Amino acid sequence: MKITSVELHPDNSTDVAVFSFRDPQRLNPYNVKGIDGLDADAIIPRYYRGSGGSSLYNFTLEKRQVVIQVQLNPNFANNQSYSDLRDALYKKIASSRTGSVQLQFKNGANVVAVLPGFIAKFESSHFDKTPTVQITINCDEPMLKSPTRVSPTFGPLSDWTIRDDLSTAPHGFIFDLILNYADSLIEITDPGDASWHFEINPNGGFLVNDHLYFSSETNNKYLYIVRAGNTINLIDAIFPGSVWPVMFPGATRLGFSGYSHLTLQTFAWYTTYWGL
Repeated sequence: MKITSVELHPDNSTDVAVFSFRDPQRLNPYNVKGIDGLDADAIIPRYYRGSGGSSLYNFTLEKRQVVIQVQLNPNFANNQSYSDLRDALYKKIASSRTGSVQLQFKNGANVVAVLPGFIAKFESSHFDKTPTVQITINCDEPMLKSPTRVSPTFGPLSDWTIRDDLSTAPHGFIFDLILNYADSLIEITDPGDASWHFEINPNGGFLVNDHLYFSSETNNKYLYIVRAGNTINLIDAIFPGSVWPVMFPGATRLGFSGYSHLTLQTFAWYTTYWGL
């Protein structure tokens, strides 16, 4: 992942702090000296499913703590001081009405990945020859993700190979579809791997024009239908032994039972990274 700058965006505020990596002419008031906590240094294996006599695991991270060391670069010609820059950073952080901030990692003008969190510490080196500040951000959601979801061209739902060549970590996805024919259940499988399935078997089955909504995203799992304007939660309709499907970097195969009478409306995911 190529990065040229990091921006700190307080929630519900346009008062953004830009931390530059490349500033040979020292024109930016805040230059990054270093960032700790952006590596995958505490990978946690979590059981995903069994396959034959072995167990398969997804790998995720514990909560992340990011520490940014920022060198202050006042414009002395305009009577700007180190204290002015520190105060401006304090004000930017305080402009968040919820206390949360978002780090945006940019390559030029493009936002490559974002990471939400809360400011935990703001430390200053008042008596150094070149004063700096150190900002610590606690991130409950540890994975770096694209700012918006990616949506591919739909393939055949009987056996669809979906490619994600940007992500470096496994991740969930969302979709919604409409049933054009009544059916007793919907099952999602990998046509090339019989070791898992995800079966939705609601009481009374599915009806024509049921609109099914699904998400296997971390901390955002849901499953429900909208029928004649009413929302019906289907978490209790997941068949025992089902495995929530996820996507992996590279190719992922998915097949939907009853594919000939399903109309896929949306399929999308966040590009997901272990770290920089």
